[in-house]
Amino acid sequence: MALSLGSKIGIGVVVLGAIGYLVFSDPGEGVLEYVYAEKVVATPEAYQGRTIQVHGTVVEGTISKKKGSTGDYRFTIESAGERLAVHFTNIPPDTFQEGGEVVLTGRLSESGELFESDEMSAKCPSKYEEEDSVKQDGPAGISPSRT
Repeated sequence: MALSLGSKIGIGVVVLGAIGYLVFSDPGEGVLEYVYAEKVVATPEAYQGRTIQVHGTVVEGTISKKKGSTGDYRFTIESAGERLAVHFTNIPPDTFQEGGEVVLTGRLSESGELFESDEMSAKCPSKYEEEDSVKQDGPAGISPSRT
């Protein structure tokens, strides 16, 4: 059974309306902009008042923790030579370390000089390098035989 012209137009209007709603509605918390620290440092005014995800590498020697607290850290992240100060107010993941890559979710302070965050994911480069080495050399540094 074929659809009438009126039915086809009606379905088209409904589909276009749904697509228009999805495109122009507020994405809410499910969609966060992901940016590197150098972009935030270069144009802080573009990110103020918004929740974003910032990627960078933790600068060696910058991690400090407030005494007596379970999650009050200050450190600096770097990307493409630009540095951004961070205040992290939660318990960091086990892989958090100096020189490691992190992705922080939070907001830029009103001054644009401090990133306030309570959510972090971290990657430990030395852990992954060690795993790659074991896979290539085999267990206990023994090279796999080549036959």
